[in-house]
Amino acid sequence: MTTTELFKKDPNLCIQSAGLYIFAATLPFSVTLIQGGILLFIAAGLWRMYNAATLPDLAGRIKSNPLFIPWMIYLAAGVIAAISGIAPVHSLHELNSDLLTAVTFLGLSLFLEPGQRDKALNAYLVIIIAAAIYGIAQSLGGLTHGLDIRAHANQHPVRFGEIMVIGLGLALSRLSYPEALSARARKLTFAAVLLIVPAVVLSQTRGAYLGMVMVFITLLAARRPPVRVILPVIASAAVLGLALAMLNPAVRYKMSSITKGANSAINTGEKTADIAINTRLTLWRTGFKMIKDRPIFGAGPGNVKTLFPVYCPPPYPENTIWGSLHDLYIHQAAERGLVGLAALLTLFGAMFIIALRNFRAAPSQFTLWAISLIPAWYVMNVTEITFQHVHTSYTVLLALAVSITAAKTK
Repeated sequence: MTTTELFKKDPNLCIQSAGLYIFAATLPFSVTLIQGGILLFIAAGLWRMYNAATLPDLAGRIKSNPLFIPWMIYLAAGVIAAISGIAPVHSLHELNSDLLTAVTFLGLSLFLEPGQRDKALNAYLVIIIAAAIYGIAQSLGGLTHGLDIRAHANQHPVRFGEIMVIGLGLALSRLSYPEALSARARKLTFAAVLLIVPAVVLSQTRGAYLGMVMVFITLLAARRPPVRVILPVIASAAVLGLALAMLNPAVRYKMSSITKGANSAINTGEKTADIAINTRLTLWRTGFKMIKDRPIFGAGPGNVKTLFPVYCPPPYPENTIWGSLHDLYIHQAAERGLVGLAALLTLFGAMFIIALRNFRAAPSQFTLWAISLIPAWYVMNVTEITFQHVHTSYTVLLALAVSITAAKTK
């Protein structure tokens, strides 16, 4: 059936699918298109329910989502923190992003269909491959001119590295079920891994390095893929990583500095020579000061930047008044208090439990993606506030929604 015939048969389904494809294909690049695509997807889904006279079932279907209660707890904790914070109006406005994130996840879980899912994930993986090639070309091109350029593909290098780790989880999950792939798809997915790994390495992002390792560990713990598939992948990734580390001294330094940074975090009297590590340590200690003064409900969402000069007198790290503490857990505790942090950890714990339950109920490349990705995401949030960034958080929620729908349709 041609696209024109499909549109004539069910135009609302075609519009809904188009919204999903826009969402998936722009996840690494454009916040505007991501949000526009998902809103189109949800609006078309609601219109289809209206035409099918099933709209009255909407509330019940939303409440039946396994993450509905954890999301409500998290949103309620945010409202309480905003009202009791130092700037309630500003903080309540900041919560719009939390609400949109929750709506995105619930909408994906409600309306995602198997046919749409497969095409959307294909589109996402193709875009990840294109971004990886672009990022690698930027970095290697810089090296040929004696310049140390981090791979970024027109994103912040840290965000780029995190996005690549998420794409790596999808590619490795597919390779773990080679029987579900055609010979051509296996080769393409293997090539994707061989491109994504150097892209992560060349992003020079420590959090992404840890996330990449966690993806491999979690995937191997969850499922033992065929040795003939996974061993070449691991060997190739190791060779590429070592080769790039030898080629670029900055990459070697970033890899080795992880342990030095951990030592400085534990031994507060010690400092490293790395500006970025010292900046993060200063931000974390500033966050702890904020938490100490407002431990229960915090200063209110969006108020770290307002209070930063109070708790970190000049000279500021890198001459900047920071609005992010570069650790989600410290950041949310500072803005939402220990109550908000408990709500966040409840949501995160529920995400992992549901992903694990779905994988056990319906083992497949779709349920494995979520279980291999979520622990890495938790780790990457230790050095960033990745949960509050659209490019990464929405992709993780897509993986979780894919997991939920795959388990339902088994």
